[in-house]
Amino acid sequence: MVIKRSIMKIKILRLILLGSMLWTIGCKEDLGTTEPLSSDGKGPGVVNDVKIGNGPGRAVLHYKVPTDADLSYVKARYEIRPGVFRETKSSRNNDSLVVDGFGEEKTYKVELTAFDKGENSSLPTVIEVKPTTPPIISLANTIGLIDDFGGMGIIVNNPSESDFRILVSQKVPSSNMERPISTFYTKVKNISFNIRGYEPEPVTFVVVIKDKFGNTSSPIVKDILPIEELLLDRNLYRAIKYDNDTPPLGSGRDIPAIWNNTFGDDAWHSGNGKMPMSVSFDLGKKVKLSRFKYFPRTSSNSFIFNHYNLKRFEIWGSNNPSSDWSSWQLVGTYESKKPSGLPTGQLTNDDIAYARAGEEYGVLTSAPEVRYIRVKMLESWSGLDGGQISEMQFWGQYKE
Repeated sequence: MVIKRSIMKIKILRLILLGSMLWTIGCKEDLGTTEPLSSDGKGPGVVNDVKIGNGPGRAVLHYKVPTDADLSYVKARYEIRPGVFRETKSSRNNDSLVVDGFGEEKTYKVELTAFDKGENSSLPTVIEVKPTTPPIISLANTIGLIDDFGGMGIIVNNPSESDFRILVSQKVPSSNMERPISTFYTKVKNISFNIRGYEPEPVTFVVVIKDKFGNTSSPIVKDILPIEELLLDRNLYRAIKYDNDTPPLGSGRDIPAIWNNTFGDDAWHSGNGKMPMSVSFDLGKKVKLSRFKYFPRTSSNSFIFNHYNLKRFEIWGSNNPSSDWSSWQLVGTYESKKPSGLPTGQLTNDDIAYARAGEEYGVLTSAPEVRYIRVKMLESWSGLDGGQISEMQFWGQYKE
């Protein structure tokens, strides 16, 4: 009797094991090596009744979806430049798709093909689209290249907020060679960049724009005469104290700490108050500002892109200042950016090196000539009410 029961248990275990194996095989992930679930060998109906909406470097296609029960998707295939093809797919539940990546304002052929669940395809429907001026051409036609302090200013108007790379090189005198200088990345509407470090002597720059699809603009060649700029003399600076400015935390954190040539810890630090906060000082002479550096407090890594270091702030200027903000003009609005983009409290070595080197900001050439500076603090990296400035350096031209 015991032997019969043992044999029965073994049979049951074998059946359980076999069932588990079959279940595992049935649930195994399809890695693309199995046959389609259904394949009748016949393609679906063709895509027809296509209506075209042309736009900047793109087109929206509306069409009649084939009525086949096993329809899976519709695919558009098209050539955006010689030898470079793109594909766009849209599921059976949609009756439209977008074709984009066109770098010229001309006619392009697009093939629309329907596919069923067995990957059988319909005959292609060939249409022609004619996109309007692509964003890359619009940007190339409107980009501003101007004489700027120490080099060239680049003014970008990008209403489509497309992704672009702006490659800058310098023509080597007495040759056909070009020397790469810098690459800028942008996808915002309006922004400006600067090429610095040049003496006030003629130089020829070449600018090329590339979009995310690999399209490249024609080279833009510009002769530039850099404007001379100086690092302003910090020995001319003087503190100004207004009743509606923010008092310092203490005598060791007072306004002159902003220009005492000590970096990292010896900082101006706000006392009690609410944002926005402000601090004011005299540059000693009227100046046409070109750029400045803000040095945050970095004596401890816990302060970097954290604590009361400035995240958003404004620079205001005046030649006849008072405590009344109506006597001041806005020079610029600025925001500190962490290179890594990591959350507050997390740092990379690049973040630390960037902060310790000082964060550089440009001043628009349209900004007024000023003698007196007022820093208006809008937000700290910790989000708390307070601000700290280890050092600030300014560049430009004295005007008196």
